[in-house]
Parts: sequence; C-alpha cells; structure tokens
Amino acid sequence: MASATLSPYKSSAGTQAFVLTSTSATGARYQVSGREIACPYVVEIQRKLTASGASTNDHVTVRIARTERNATTSKLATCQALLDISIPKDQSIIGATMQKEILSVLASLLNESTVMEATTVAMTALIEGRDL
Repeated sequence: MASATLSPYKSSAGTQAFVLTSTSATGARYQVSGREIACPYVVEIQRKLTASGASTNDHVTVRIARTERNATTSKLATCQALLDISIPKDQSIIGATMQKEILSVLASLLNESTVMEATTVAMTALIEGRDL
C-alpha cells in the first residue's frame, strides 16, 4: 500500500511534501498541493513485474517532474528526471545487498547534503550535459 505522503529532501536545508493523489495496481502518483493544474510537481512510481520464476527482470520506474509558468510570457517549462531500476528475478547472483549498493552509489552522485557536498559537482555536470 502506498504511503499517504512523501517528504524527500530537496536540499540539505529542508524537505518537500508530496501527497498521494492516485494509486493503481502498478503504481502511485504523488503531487505537491496548492499548485495550479497546468503546473504540477509530481513523483510517479510505476512497477512492471514479471511472472515468478521468469528469467527476466522486474522494473520500477520513478519519475519526478516539475512544471513552471513564465511570469512574462505564460509559457510552460518542464524539468523531469526518470530512474529505471531493473531488478533481476534471479536473486542468487545479484541480491538485495548489491542492489542497495548500486542505488546508494546513484544517490551519492546526486546527493547535495553537507556530508556529500563534493558530489554537487556531479549534479552540475549532469545538468549541464557533461560527463561526470
């Protein structure tokens, strides 16, 4: 069952609250309250699970998107990040510990907390379209 709210850190200084707005058998959608309909700020989680015993991978996709309106021109602009987590059905080779390590490395590259401040260089490089 999906949580009623998510409060991920948006910086080392604070969190952003997202409220559950819809669920389905394969995922959930969270949105920041109080924003105009044309300018959502959302977190979407979608699961694509394969049959038990299959030799393929399950996939969990996380999408974070924010749309803003230009105050002068009224044009809309959207920034989004997509993450596809591919989890092998055969856990005997790449188990939960290794999977968590991979997610931790990714989180470290994108982390802006004071403990990991040096990695803001990696975030800036990604945003500017450069190699890490």
